[in-house]
Amino acid sequence: MAAGKPYAVLTGDIVASSRFIREQGGRIRELILEGELRVKEHFPSAVHGSIDIFRGDGWQMVVEEPVSSLRIVLLFRASLLAFAGIDSRVAVGYGPVDYLSEDDVSTGTGEAFTLSGTGLGEITKPVRLNLNFPPEFPEVETRALNTIASLIDLQVQRWTRKQAGAMAGALVGLTQRQIADSWAEGPISQQAVSQHLDNAGWSQLKKSLLFVEYLLASLLGLSG
Repeated sequence: MAAGKPYAVLTGDIVASSRFIREQGGRIRELILEGELRVKEHFPSAVHGSIDIFRGDGWQMVVEEPVSSLRIVLLFRASLLAFAGIDSRVAVGYGPVDYLSEDDVSTGTGEAFTLSGTGLGEITKPVRLNLNFPPEFPEVETRALNTIASLIDLQVQRWTRKQAGAMAGALVGLTQRQIADSWAEGPISQQAVSQHLDNAGWSQLKKSLLFVEYLLASLLGLSG
């Protein structure tokens, strides 16, 4: 990793936001802020400042603990899916930053911002997730990370709202009992949570996510 603290810049936009607003009277801004609130609740030291929302359905978040970036992406998307059944495309750019505002993070500059913005522009259907790394990073590792991320993304796109709700808890380490007791519509059985997690692919996804975090720590010089 080049000199300078590594960051992860997340840039995204809501999928089919116009249809959601037209058909359900949805308020995109409020949903994005609810997703940010869920992330900050469980990763209070990871997120820099506040999320920026632009063009109605676009958003940007800066993560100071880049190893957790994919988990944060998944938590954010799970929250949107559980809240309202909508999803977001997300590009994550890794690298140093040159300037970072406390109030308007989207005014930041540096490689992580550039890679994130470029990465979002490179996303094409049906993909909704892209990890973008500095060019000097080993291609074998970065291609492996994106391959794993694309398979995780495929699974996320198949989540139901109930599966996303269960996954939002599992991603931050809640037990099945804790997820069941804190269910948004009222407590449900632990067996129901277990079924939601199984159908969402949590057992397989967890192993993939842990490996991604291990590899990111190594690539970004944050291991050991």
